[in-house]
Amino acid sequence: MPQLHDGLSKNTTIPSVSGGILWEDSVNKRLFLYGGEYYEEPPAAFVLYSYDILYNNWASLGSPTGAGNANAASYGAGVSISSRGEAYYYGGWQSNASVPGWTGPPKATSRLVKYDMDKNSWNSVAGPDNVGRAEGVMVFIPIGDAGMLVYFGGSQDLDGNGTLTPQPMDEIFLYDVANTKWYTQKTSGRTPEIRRRFCGGATWAQDQSSYNM
Repeated sequence: MPQLHDGLSKNTTIPSVSGGILWEDSVNKRLFLYGGEYYEEPPAAFVLYSYDILYNNWASLGSPTGAGNANAASYGAGVSISSRGEAYYYGGWQSNASVPGWTGPPKATSRLVKYDMDKNSWNSVAGPDNVGRAEGVMVFIPIGDAGMLVYFGGSQDLDGNGTLTPQPMDEIFLYDVANTKWYTQKTSGRTPEIRRRFCGGATWAQDQSSYNM
């Protein structure tokens, strides 16, 4: 087991949120805080924060720049690919707890956000369809030219008004990183019960002949 540390510092300029994600950059030993919901105060304008693991230091990286500037979301599905210096976030809720000035009911987004860790730039592309989704899981598997993102579970926001409809567990969405293309795959065998706000992970054989999620 890796050594665990407590008593790490976080100054008052770094928000305390729930439903966000910490993207891992194992190459540069950093974490990036994206999204989440504010509880004790209204949400601030979206800023990305980075934590330097070696120096126990937080820094603000400013507002998004580049094509497809992204608003923050909460309880979406995210994963990072340290070997490529990239991080991804699919779906998630946008509401008055995550987006400044938001009015109306919460709404799940259907977009896939990409963050380039080296360039500190953003891009946003369409999801597999126009349905907003949240509270699912996304993992990375090293298959193909640059790997695949695999999304499953969670909820659908079919009417765009925050009403929850379970996402079928036998419907899997795959994103080809190299070719920026989505695929939909139906599973076989016994289907797990529907679930949301759950944990997921991936592992594979040493020769990458099989993958398990």
